Amino acid sequence: MQEKLRDNVVAFFNSSLSIDGEGISLSVLFPELLLLAEAIFDLKLQDIITIDWWLMRCLYIHQQILDEHSPTLQTRLFELSQTLENLPWVSNDIDLRVLLHLEVARIHLHYGKVTISGKEICSMLKLLNIELNLVGVMGKRTHYQQKDVAQLAIKVKLDESAVRKKEELAPIDALKDVMLEDEVRLPHIAFTNPSDVENPDLSSLEQAALIAVFVHKKKSQAKDRLQKEEIMPYLRCLLSYPKVWSFQLAGLLFRSRLECDHRRTIERSLLQTQALMECDNNTTPVPLRLHLFYCSYVPPQYIIAAECASILYSVGSIQSALDLYLKLQMWEEVINCYNQMKLRHKAAEVIREQMKKGETVKLLCYLGDATDDVAMYEKAWELSEHRSAQAQRHWGMFYFNRKNYAESIDHLKESLKINSLQVSMWFRLGYAALMEQKWEDSATAYRRYCALEPDSFEAWNNLAKAYILLGQKQRAYNALQEAVKCNYEKWQVWDNLMAVSSDCGDFEEVIHCYHRILDLKEKHIDEQILTILSGVIIKGTKDWKGQPASRLKKKALELFGRITAKVLNNLVVWKLYAHLTASVEEQTSITRTKTVQYMQKAYSIAVQEERWYRDLQSTHNVLQLCQSLGETYLTCCRHCSNTKEVIQLLTSAKLYLKAVISVIEREHLDSSTGCVSKEIENEFVPLQKTYCDIDSELSQLKNS
Repeated sequence: MQEKLRDNVVAFFNSSLSIDGEGISLSVLFPELLLLAEAIFDLKLQDIITIDWWLMRCLYIHQQILDEHSPTLQTRLFELSQTLENLPWVSNDIDLRVLLHLEVARIHLHYGKVTISGKEICSMLKLLNIELNLVGVMGKRTHYQQKDVAQLAIKVKLDESAVRKKEELAPIDALKDVMLEDEVRLPHIAFTNPSDVENPDLSSLEQAALIAVFVHKKKSQAKDRLQKEEIMPYLRCLLSYPKVWSFQLAGLLFRSRLECDHRRTIERSLLQTQALMECDNNTTPVPLRLHLFYCSYVPPQYIIAAECASILYSVGSIQSALDLYLKLQMWEEVINCYNQMKLRHKAAEVIREQMKKGETVKLLCYLGDATDDVAMYEKAWELSEHRSAQAQRHWGMFYFNRKNYAESIDHLKESLKINSLQVSMWFRLGYAALMEQKWEDSATAYRRYCALEPDSFEAWNNLAKAYILLGQKQRAYNALQEAVKCNYEKWQVWDNLMAVSSDCGDFEEVIHCYHRILDLKEKHIDEQILTILSGVIIKGTKDWKGQPASRLKKKALELFGRITAKVLNNLVVWKLYAHLTASVEEQTSITRTKTVQYMQKAYSIAVQEERWYRDLQSTHNVLQLCQSLGETYLTCCRHCSNTKEVIQLLTSAKLYLKAVISVIEREHLDSSTGCVSKEIENEFVPLQKTYCDIDSELSQLKNS
């Protein structure tokens, strides 16, 4: 009886903390304390001047334990932060202003507001008069390294003229820092001169600044190996001077997160996370643990346990991960573990056992996931009285995961209508609408996603695709510009941007994109883009700024030079290169010779094709190319004063043209009429005339 009563009370508190159709995590202990704290701080007691600050902290914890972002909490948190900034007792105290900037930066970062968070951090650094610079310091990283190489380190620069307050902190019981034991890597970088990486004794707030900059860089930069190299020095600096208990915990946890995906460090990552799970056994007094806790980025304890389970899962310890997830009541992960163990029915059994204590929206949704029973989602929706974003989310994802995008769209829309801050759901809605050719819905969804998560190149790329299909090329161009900022290394995105830039008339960007693709791919041929580019430059077509494209001739020639250095056998590229070179205003003997050479290369490639004369289109191409080649030779000869050189050029031209004319006469000449077929007559007759002109000039020169 008492157990049932306790379960009912817990269910009541959990329900009371639900907001915007989102419930709190089932792993949260003592939710009633949070509910009580919110109720007290919401009273706005005048005698407690810090009450709004404590309410902001309380609401942020509330947000942390929700399954998804809450628009209601976001609005309240942003309003409270603005209120606090304008309070005299805050604005008159530098330390309090610094602390507020730190906590507000964390809140904005939680909601993906990277730019606003960055401004808060910049303001905080300015108030502290502190500079954090990455520097290169010589050292070794491995046991077998013979030569010192530059290693990244943090150099902290403080304002020497400022009077520093003496800070007295009680010593903390240091958390266990697991040593890296690897046969290749050293536990720590062995710097040649350790004094080069020594930093001044940082105050608590200065250490808070260090961790805030680290987290912001981690969130705002592309997640790759380079990013890890750039941000790890911040952690090394922080962990070298353990002073604040919560900062040490956060630093060790962040290091574990960075190391969990590398085979040489994953073992330390696992052991470190397991050690942090047991930090409740730490003897440091609670007041010291809470010192600057709200700007430390320490997550709830169950999140640390979940990360430990995730690492166990990744290394194949499925049973150990399952035991942790069961303890945490993380049913989605429990289902994944049972699926991996090919015991899917066990997941349903465990959830049904939990439901004996009482049906909840969450449990019904997870039972639907475990049994593939759509009726469970419908039941959860009805139980919530049509207010649960989670019920509609699971319902929509059921169809989405089975590629039934048409059915998923309405459920995803309904879920987002209740809670518009479900970042991943906007992405999935955009994709589902894209697959169902609902371009407007797709563009709207991706637009909302990019507003919440502006660092996803894939979302910007898909948004651009939706705009293209809607015929909105300028908006597609803008979206792709954002996409390449997010992922500078994806050649496909540059290819898309190049195509849209061409359509929008930004020909300078076309050249820039092509160069970037060549940086990434080395070889890349887009005949359509190159044809358009050379055409508008030769004609002097105005670009989107109203300037003639001919101003880009030098840049285009550099691009063609780079392409032909790698790709030697493309007929179209050499022909376009020749035409572009021939269009240079100030023609010299060098440019004319280059034009001839490029045309010769195009000719050689064209006639190398086996039996080109049997294909009508190939025959047309060769005849047109020969005509251009002949005209190029004649132009070059008319500007050459050296008779001997002219004779050599005309002789070469005559041989090239004669070879093609002979093949055409052999394959396409009608013996009864003495004429070539009508299909090629328009190209062949002018070519014969050009040949005769060359032969005539050559004869005159030889006889003179």
